[in-house]
Amino acid sequence: MKIKVGIISAEPSGDLLGLQAIEALKTKFSEVECVGIGGGKLLEYGLSGDRKPIQVMGFIEPLLNLFKIVSFRNQLIKKFKQEEIDLFIGIDSPDFNFAIHEQLSKAGIKTAQLVCPSVWAWRPGRAKKFRFLDYMLCIFPFEVGYCSNVRKESFFVGHPLVGTEDDYANNYREDIIALLPGSRSSEIRFNLPDMLKAFNSFNEESNFKAIIPAYDSSAQEQINDHIKHLDNVSCELSPSIKILSKSKAAVICSGTASFEALLAETPTVVVYKTNRFNYFLLDRFVNSDFIAIPNILANTKIFEELVQDSFTPEAVSKELQKLLDNFDHKVKELKELKGQLSKPDFQPFANKFFNDCRG
Repeated sequence: MKIKVGIISAEPSGDLLGLQAIEALKTKFSEVECVGIGGGKLLEYGLSGDRKPIQVMGFIEPLLNLFKIVSFRNQLIKKFKQEEIDLFIGIDSPDFNFAIHEQLSKAGIKTAQLVCPSVWAWRPGRAKKFRFLDYMLCIFPFEVGYCSNVRKESFFVGHPLVGTEDDYANNYREDIIALLPGSRSSEIRFNLPDMLKAFNSFNEESNFKAIIPAYDSSAQEQINDHIKHLDNVSCELSPSIKILSKSKAAVICSGTASFEALLAETPTVVVYKTNRFNYFLLDRFVNSDFIAIPNILANTKIFEELVQDSFTPEAVSKELQKLLDNFDHKVKELKELKGQLSKPDFQPFANKFFNDCRG
């Protein structure tokens, strides 16, 4: 049996998720053809790498680019219908993807959302839109309980990064501070300058190197513009977890990278900064006590969080020194939490979809 799958992946973390979902489907179907947008190894399936219109964050940027975003989404909906896809997989980016889920489900196309929207943290009303989904694929086990209104079934598939750290296992930590400002242009713009100031302040009495992993050449070019006059700071086109695995500490913009730091067992301070209006709204609507994934999983502060005004070079520099002073204790905490994680398994979803296709 052959199937055609529509995919939308807006960023690197989504590319890995999408790849593992497709590979699971390939174990059940004789041929899996893909259309849509993505990056990384998803490009090998014929997807377009043109996803700049949806690589915007917060509230202001999407509003300023609303016409472009809606037009881009409508083009994708039209393309998916013309291609007569059998399944649409929207990866993360719920505000962009759920309008597509709705339109395609009304056209009789099966839909799956990979990464449950964080309705447990903010905007719980979004769960009403789950009725347009046939399948919800959750990366954390507690999320399944929020998905009772999907049409067919919700699955805990696990996080695709669990286990990948074994490829970069490193028993020797170098005098490196990993700086991860985020993969999107706006994240780099808001977070990297203060990260660099913090590292320089910390390094006044030390002799560390800072390494900034970049996902693609575009991000590397933007980062290099910030560091071209700095000593002991470099940017590498390399997987984040590879850099984290050899670093003694890290400064990370909240997001998937904080989970990678947990897997790499790298003591970390998590930071986040956005424009004032975005933060004003986030501060009022977010219900979670934490922003870092490891802290949410542990329900306690494993990583220090410095958000908006508390994210200053002085504060980050101070926290970095604390991490190094308590290195063994922090690594022990991370090992204990990491031991509770399980490797990803998309096979139950693939089996269910295959059986549903057979009727």
